[in-house]
Amino acid sequence: MLRALLAGERDPKVLAELARGRLRKRLPELREALRGRFGAHHALLVRLALDHVEQLERSIAELDMAVDRVIAPFAAARDRLDTITGVGKRAAETIIAEVGVDMSVFPTAAHLASWAGRCPGNNVTGGKRRSGRPTKGNRWLGEVLTECAWAAARSRDSYLSAQLLAVGPTHRQEEGRHRRGPLHPGDRLAPTRQ
Repeated sequence: MLRALLAGERDPKVLAELARGRLRKRLPELREALRGRFGAHHALLVRLALDHVEQLERSIAELDMAVDRVIAPFAAARDRLDTITGVGKRAAETIIAEVGVDMSVFPTAAHLASWAGRCPGNNVTGGKRRSGRPTKGNRWLGEVLTECAWAAARSRDSYLSAQLLAVGPTHRQEEGRHRRGPLHPGDRLAPTRQ
C-alpha cells in the first residue's frame, strides 16, 4: 500500500484491495481509513522511512553472513543447541559466543549457572535472610537464556511450561509487574545441579 501511495495511487478502494492477511477481513474500515490527504511531504517521509528500513534489512543480511562465516566451525554445537525447546539459531549462536563450546572450564553445571548469573543470591547475615536476587553474571548470556526460557515456557507440553504453571498467578499485577514467584523460567534453563 505504501509503495502504491508513493507511485501516485490515491483511490481508497484500490489501495484497500492491496491488503493482505488479517487486514482483508476489515476492508470497509480500511477504505475509510485510507480516505484523506496524502501530499508530497507525506510521500517524502514515507519514502525515506521505507528506504531506511531497506538499508537496515541489507545491513542485517550482511551481518548474518558474517556471523555465519565466524560460527561455521561451531555449526554442530549450534545445531545441537537449536534442538532445545525455546532456543533458536540466533540464541544458540549467542550462547556459543558467550560461553564457548569447551565446557571443561566449568567444573559443574552449577558453576556455569552461577557465572551466567542465573543462581539465586544467598545473602544471610546474623541468621536473617536478606536479598535473594541473583548475581549480575554475564548480562548478554542472562538475557538470551531468559528470552529462550520464556519462549520454551510458552510452548506446549514442555518442562518449562509445566514449571511456569506450577508457580501460580503473577504477583503485584496491580502495580504493573508481571513477575512470577520465586521461579523464573530463565533460572531453569541453566540448571544449578547436574
